[in-house]
This record gives sequence, C-alpha cells and structure tokens, in this order.
Amino acid sequence: MKRVILLFSFLLVHQLFAQQSIKGAVADQSDNAALTNASIVLLDTDSIMRYFTRADENGAFQFGKVAKGSYILIATYPKFEIYSQKLVVDQKPIVLDRIQINSQSNLLEEVVINQKIPIKIKGDTIEYDAGSFETEKNAKLEDLLRRLPGLTVSASGEITAQGKTVSKVLIDGEEFFGYDPKIAIRNVRADAIDKVQVYERKSEEAELTGIDDGVRLQTVNVVLKEEARKGVFGNANASVGTQGLFDANLFSAKFDQTERIGVTGSWNNMGSSGDASRIRMNNQIIGDPRYKSAGVNYENNFLQRKLHLTSNYNFNNNSLANESSSYNKRVLNNGITQETTQEERSMSDNTNNVLRAQVKYKLDSVSNLNVQLNGNTGTTSSANTSNSTTFRNENRKANDFSRDNSRSSEKDGMDLRLDYRRRLNKSGRSMNIHLNTNIDNTKGTNLIDETTNYYDSLGQYERSVIVDQTRITDNKNNRLSGSLNINEPITKDLYLTFGYSFSTAKQSALINAYTNMPNGQEPIRDTLYSQDQQSLARNNGLDINLNYNRDKININFSNKTIYKYQELTDSYRQIALNRNFWQNNLQANVSYRISNSQHVTLGYQNNTNVPSFAQLQPLQPPTNDLYRQLGNPDLKRETNNAINVNFSKFSLLKASSLNINANANIVNSAIVNKSIIDSLGRTTATYVNIQDNSNWNARVNINYGKPILNGLVQFGPFASLFYDNNYQFINGDLNRNNTANATIGINANKQSSKHVDFNVNIGLGLNQEANSIQPQFDNTAFRSSTNADLKYFLPYKFSLTQVIFYSYTGKTKVFPQPIQQFYMNLELTRKLLSSESLLLSLKAFDVFNSFNNTNRTVGNSNFSESQQQTLSQYLMVGLKWDFNKNLGKKND
Repeated sequence: MKRVILLFSFLLVHQLFAQQSIKGAVADQSDNAALTNASIVLLDTDSIMRYFTRADENGAFQFGKVAKGSYILIATYPKFEIYSQKLVVDQKPIVLDRIQINSQSNLLEEVVINQKIPIKIKGDTIEYDAGSFETEKNAKLEDLLRRLPGLTVSASGEITAQGKTVSKVLIDGEEFFGYDPKIAIRNVRADAIDKVQVYERKSEEAELTGIDDGVRLQTVNVVLKEEARKGVFGNANASVGTQGLFDANLFSAKFDQTERIGVTGSWNNMGSSGDASRIRMNNQIIGDPRYKSAGVNYENNFLQRKLHLTSNYNFNNNSLANESSSYNKRVLNNGITQETTQEERSMSDNTNNVLRAQVKYKLDSVSNLNVQLNGNTGTTSSANTSNSTTFRNENRKANDFSRDNSRSSEKDGMDLRLDYRRRLNKSGRSMNIHLNTNIDNTKGTNLIDETTNYYDSLGQYERSVIVDQTRITDNKNNRLSGSLNINEPITKDLYLTFGYSFSTAKQSALINAYTNMPNGQEPIRDTLYSQDQQSLARNNGLDINLNYNRDKININFSNKTIYKYQELTDSYRQIALNRNFWQNNLQANVSYRISNSQHVTLGYQNNTNVPSFAQLQPLQPPTNDLYRQLGNPDLKRETNNAINVNFSKFSLLKASSLNINANANIVNSAIVNKSIIDSLGRTTATYVNIQDNSNWNARVNINYGKPILNGLVQFGPFASLFYDNNYQFINGDLNRNNTANATIGINANKQSSKHVDFNVNIGLGLNQEANSIQPQFDNTAFRSSTNADLKYFLPYKFSLTQVIFYSYTGKTKVFPQPIQQFYMNLELTRKLLSSESLLLSLKAFDVFNSFNNTNRTVGNSNFSESQQQTLSQYLMVGLKWDFNKNLGKKND
C-alpha cells in the first residue's frame, strides 16, 4: 500500500511542477465577432484528446495546467471551418494571437476533417475507439479492455462491463474459441483492434426464434482493423521453477479475410487452464495438480460467402490430489449448536473431448438455415477418504463418520439444432422453424465404504452403521423439441411474433446398490440405496411477442403459456406419479435513449417454478446414513417477480462514463428444504413452501470512469449495495435471515509505457447479518481488499512488475479472529531482439511467504472455515516469444 501511495504522490507532484497555461480567443474572420461557446481541444501527437474547454462570451479561452509536450490545438464552431495549430508547451505560458475562423459559406472548396471520438453510443451499443486509448507495445486485448471506462478485467481474466459480468467475447461478430473467451482476450493484439463494442444481446434461443425469453448476455464485440484481417500472429512461452514446477503454452492464429485458423495448447503442473505462471494471477497452487489441453478453431466462408462455417475442438485432462481440513458450526434452535470438524484427502482425474460446429447457410435471397452440432465424450475417476466428528453444544459427541470411497464413470452426449428462417413477403412477414435433439448418457461404478458411529446423550458409544456397497449407475437422457414462429409487421414500428412450441423429454436413472458380502458370497441389492426411475415430460406452449421500435424508444413484451404433462415411475420403490398443469412466463423490457449520450432500460419478469419430481417423490435414495431426503407430494409452485433498471451516461469529449444498474427479486410461496437434525446429528429433510412471507433481495451497482492527469490515468470510483431478506427453516423452526452488504472503492489504470504503468483496485465493505433464531450470533464485519500491479520501466529494455494483494475479513461471533491475506509477486523482464518480441523473465511469487490460505463462509446461521494443501512461495524462469506477421500493419 505504501508503494501505491508513493506512486500516486510522485505522479501528482510531477504533473503540478511540469505544467503551463495556454490562453487565446476565437473570432469570426469576416467581422471579428466573438465565437461564444466554441469548442477548443488539445490533442497529443497520437491524436488522443488530453484537454477540452469552451470559449466564453468574449470568445476567450484558457487551459490552466497543461503538461509539457507537443500538442495539436483544434477549434471548432458550428457551420465554421475547423482550425488546427501545432503547439509545444515548454517553460513559459503561451498566449496565442486571436484565432480567426472563416464561415463555411465563405469557403471556396470542400474541407474534410477526420476526427476520432473516444466513445460513441449507437442505440443500445457503447462503442470505444481503440486508437484513443494507449497501450504498451505488443499489448493484448486484455490490456486494452482495462483502459476502457466502465470495463474491468480481473487477474483471472473475468470481464465486467457497466457492473455486469461479460459472458461472450466476439471477434468481428463471431465467437473465436467459443469455449473459452480468455483465449481471445489474452492473445488478440491490441494494435490490431479498431473498435470495441459493448452491448446486451438476447439469448441465442430468442435471437433465432424471435420470442424474447428475458435472458440478456453482456457481450463484448471486437472489430478488427481492415489490415488486421489478414496475417499470422501468436505467442509461445515456457517456464520452469522451484518445487519442480513447469508451465508451457502455445497460441497461433492465421487470419485471411474470412478464413481464421487458431491452435492452442497448454501443459502445466500448477493447476490453471492456461498461462498458469501469469504474474497478475492469484498463483497459490492448491494440492498437486496436472493440466493438459489442446484446441483448434476453424472459420471460413464458402459458396461465394453464402455458407459460413465455425468449428472448434478441445481436449483437456485435469487431475488433482489434495488434502484439506474444515470446521463448520450450525446455529440451531432452542439454544442448540452443532459443530463438525473434518479431515479429507481426495484425488480426481477428468478427461474431456468436445467438438462444436455451426453452419450458417443463406439458401437464397429470402431464406437462411442455421445448423449447430455439439458432441462430447469423457471419463472421470475420483477417490475420497475423510474422517469427521460432530459435537452438540461444543461438548457432547453426537457421531463420527469415516469413508473411503471411489468412483469411475464414462459419459457421452450429442446436441443437434436446426433453425430455418424465411421471409414470406416484402412487408416484413417471416417464419422461423426450430428443431433440437439432445442425448446424454453416463455410466459409472461407485465403491462405498462408510462407517458411522453414534453416541448417546452422555456421549457414550451406542451403535455403528456400516455401508459397504458397490453402486452401479446408468443415466440416460433424450430430449426432442421444436417450434414454429411467425413474425408479422403490424405497422412500420410495431412487430408481432406468435408461435407454437413443443418438447418431449425422457429420462432413466438406474442405481443398483449391492451390499458386499464376506467370504465371496453373492452381493445383495440394498433397496434403500437403489432406484429404477423412469420419467417423461411433454410440453406444449403458445408464444406471443410484441416489439415496438422508434428512434428513441424500444418496447418489448413477450408471454409464454405452457401446458405440461409429467409422469414418474420407480419399480424398486413402487412410485407412480403423474400430473398436468398450466404455466405462464411474462417478460417486458423498455429501452429509452434520452440523448446521444444517455440511455435507460427497464425490465420486468414474472414466472413460476413448478416443483420437480425429485422434490415430490416420497423418498430419494440416500448417499449415507447421516442424511435422508424426503419429498412432498403436496408441494405447490413458487412465483418469481424480478425488476431491473439500468442507466448509462457518457461524455463523448471527456471520455467519461456513469453507469447505474439496480435489480430486485421477490419470490412468493418459495420452495425451501426444511431439515430436522436429531440428537445424533442425523438430518431428515423435506421440501415445503414458505407461506405468508416472501423471500426478496435487491442490489444497486454504481460505477464511474474518466481520464485524469491529462488523460494519463483512467480513474473509476464504484459502489454497490445488496440486501437480502430470506426465510428458511432451521431444525424445523422458521428463521428470518437478513443480510446486507455495502462496498465502495476505486480503480485506476495507466498504460503509457513511460516511467510507471499500473492497475489498481481498492475496495472497502461492510457485511451485516441478523437472524430471528438465536440473535446472539448477529454480526457486523468490516472487509477490504487491494489489488495492484505496477510496472516500472527501467533502462536497457528492463522492466520490473510488482503485484500486491491484501484482503481483510472481519471477525464474527463464532470466529473472533479476523482473516488477513497478503502476498506480493515480482517479475523482472528483459526485452530481446530489435522488435522486442522475445521476453526473458524471472518471477518470484509470494515473496514474503505471507499468504494465509484460510477460507471462511458465513450465512444463514451457518459458519465455516477451511484450509487446503497450498504452495504459494516459489520462483520461475521463463521465455516468451510474441510473433506477428502483417497483422495490424498497413501495406505501403
């Protein structure tokens, strides 16, 4: 923290002592009349706006504090020519001669001025001009996104835009390695990007059918420069370190207008999905991991651009051996508490193969066909050994539990989707036909060896329950669905979509649990732990969607009414259930453009959740003797109501942004799991509806961003507030749990490749929790977090990166000691070759060996702490080659 404060102080002092003023006036050349409110802009040599002001009623203007350097002064006034002049700010203030501008009506020839605007709003889309935001040489899309007002990128690569998590990253409107957006943001070069667009898109289902389902996906679309659509680029890196650590990664791509080929690979023993040795990441190595992956992506157009193919294949193998310990305290009613401590050792190994392909085919001038095929296959194996002990009221032993289980399984699946769209006449009428089939199969073998010992009211041993079984599982799912929708223009601004949809889903879930007998005797099937479940669900729905679109307003209303039939049988447990019912889902969204720089949206959703057969059936097969799940045949549906509001405001000249989004959710007749814990620590649970009370929550997020220090730093304060009112049952009694979280903070980013670059995020928060049962455990706790990475540019192409992380989690009534986590990582690099494309690095993680690996969760009268086998301090030496041929480079 001291280094961060000193850095900001240095930059501030430097700016204060290296600034001069510029004065001048603007007038009409014909009569020398003052041009009141004329716009005056100072651009740097890269055409990036640094200062902005307006002329007063006398035409005079002044820039009070301008940093030393070379600038271009631009003066503009409506219906007048644009005036420009080069300036050099040095040791003395500048007083300009009176600037006289000629009216365009007096111009003898046309003057064309190309001006870059950093941020534009186009309808619901916020568009950033990439060239207006500085990044380091050889920077990637990830670095550019950190510079854009309203966007943040976490150390692990998660993107947030206007306070919402980004789920899709597109390159020129298409997914590139769609299974992992991090591949795009960490490998596409910043200097190849023309624009970055941020918007909310409808779900893929809604876009293809025309029926709005209310789902919105925050999306980033990257528009490449024209010259960047052809070339070869990529990077390769390898690192080795202490403790036998290694990390190797490869990414290579070839762009040729419409054809795109990409290859990626990763291999490490550090437990990350790629680039495990990134200095910005939280690089604590959990357990003993192994990771391998390989992928290929191919895109192209065929048949004179009528057919577009996107396909990718990914293989990954992920294994982990780990040890952990945990403590859990549950606050029950009547002054009772229950504490459980556990020690655990586990091992897992997962292998997956995934193939995705999409074909968009323009059949003729009025019809299009979209075909998607996804297939996957994989294997999983795991083993778990653990021992736990449960106490009542901290001193009476209730039970202890031990297990030594293992599992192996194989899975495969296929999903095929066809969407056909045809325009029926010139008035805008169109038809959408959708078909989808999905198949999933999983087979597995579980070896179960569990012993539960119970103790009486005095803590004396009473009895034992031993479960020694082999469980064979076989799950199959088969689903077929389709829809037909007609889009009809009622007026030029109002569109109606109506349609019919159906689906049929069959599922079988077989568990044969055999008790292992001594002396080689034939195993006996245990009916309590077995099931032979068959289920069928048929849906028939009517859809309607109204969309009204004018210049400034868009209103969308959709409603889906579904008739459902469901049945379930289980021959092992003599279960036969069936039911039919109606279900309704309503969506409404209003989007209004207040001005070119202000935008507001309002959304409302109403839907019902019908209890599943798993919640209705009398008894589900248990997994061990400590937990029993019962169903409730009388369970009713719950009703959800949600409302969300979003307001965005941008200053185009100042490149500042303000975003406020708020949402609230109310659930009536909420379905909850009501559990009863007996004196031996066994839990019996059943599903019930919460009557006479509603569960609800509300959240508000505010973030603001603007350039400061002459545009050198992108600065953004933020704040959020969350409140949750939740009813649930604790040991049979209804408990009201209220949780409130408040957070304020700032983030700042500088990337000028001069002196020091940094990315800083500081947050402070307050958590409050209150319960109606045992309010003596109500608690208010303070929390804070600081993430900072600073890059110092040194002579001879050396640089030093310093990463600082600190977090504080306050104490609770159960945990009287707060948790403080701190680590610092360092990386010394040297750029090699004249192109600086080869990078040699030495990295030190957790320099002071100070990281605390305690994890704590608190909520709903449940308090937990856990620790895992962790390696946080180690060294690594690495070499990275960043290659680029033609991409982003203009031809002479």
